[in-house]
Amino acid sequence: MTRKLEDDLHRVIGSASECAPHAPIDFSARIAARSRRRRTRGQALVAAVAVVIVAGGTGLAARGTSDDSAPIAVRPARTPSSPSTLPDPVEKVWPSAVRKIPAKLPGGRKFQPRTFIDDHTLLLETWESFEKADAVYAYDLDTGQTRKITEISTPKGVYASGYAIGGGRIVWQTIENMRTRFWYVPISGGEPAAIDTGRAVKGRVDELSVAGDKLAFSLFEGGVFTVPLEGGTVTPVAGADRHHILRWPWVGSPGQYTPDNEPSFEELLNVETGQTSKAVIHPGEQNVRCGVLTCVGRRPDQPSFYRLRDGSQERDLPDSTLGLAFDRLMTVSLDQPRGAQALLDLASGKSADLGLRQDAKGQGISIHPGLTYEPLMAYELKDQYVIINLTKIR
Repeated sequence: MTRKLEDDLHRVIGSASECAPHAPIDFSARIAARSRRRRTRGQALVAAVAVVIVAGGTGLAARGTSDDSAPIAVRPARTPSSPSTLPDPVEKVWPSAVRKIPAKLPGGRKFQPRTFIDDHTLLLETWESFEKADAVYAYDLDTGQTRKITEISTPKGVYASGYAIGGGRIVWQTIENMRTRFWYVPISGGEPAAIDTGRAVKGRVDELSVAGDKLAFSLFEGGVFTVPLEGGTVTPVAGADRHHILRWPWVGSPGQYTPDNEPSFEELLNVETGQTSKAVIHPGEQNVRCGVLTCVGRRPDQPSFYRLRDGSQERDLPDSTLGLAFDRLMTVSLDQPRGAQALLDLASGKSADLGLRQDAKGQGISIHPGLTYEPLMAYELKDQYVIINLTKIR
């Protein structure tokens, strides 16, 4: 790590410690786990995981979540102190949050972790071809046991995506000819069934969330809707015709995909309470991405920043930071070893080595935490998957 980056990190986690309010004791416990979607082939959508190309490698990162009532506290903590020193491994810094599991099912099939069914159970997806799911499984992190939940069959060119958990069900979507259909299966297993919406939803769904006895979804083209999990009428959410789901019941505009570099989720609406929030954005700021509580971006004179949505508690960030999960978790690219990244928690000041490295060909993966509220971060390392439950990071 360079001296400049070391100084940047010290400034990030130390500069606001005296004036920043402390997060509540139960901050992490009150974080809600929400749905996640992945990239749908052919739909020009980026996944609920962020895909980052690094010297020919591809990395997958899951989305996080945040508390929506309390500001984030930044406190001093130990950081890497020399170019030859890395933070401790992530499993040592946050042992209750990290598991490592085999990268193949019994019998040798590859899989992709998709989301948590509960605190100790993962939803896994297997493919018949690239990104085309053919089955989903439950994996018990405590026992290592795997159980097939159901097989998935879709027509040529149609892909299952966007898994959400709730009401004893696993829900997902398929998109065909610019129309979306929803499917479910009991967590206990069974045959997939369609959620009857009368007819396929016109448009491409970009986010799903189970909200009580309803499925909430937003369209890539804009607009938030609900439909009963048992099937029924699709109902638009009042005042959210331009919005996208950030973390239910928070919806916002613009969404994550801003081709003209608009600030992402600058405006927020709580569809249950009617509460609104508009983030403070200064002229000339670029790549601004906002969560429920905080925003990150780049100033006109280049230094990156992190601040609360109301513009307060602004501080500098190293240019090598990526993402913003839980309104507090970011990754930091390190100079040495090549391809190394640390996970940085701005709330506690802790950082941890993710174990990523470039190979002899200069290939590697990069983790980029995003804005939507999913507790799973998963990436393959050698012959294992590293599974991080972001809700358990303290």
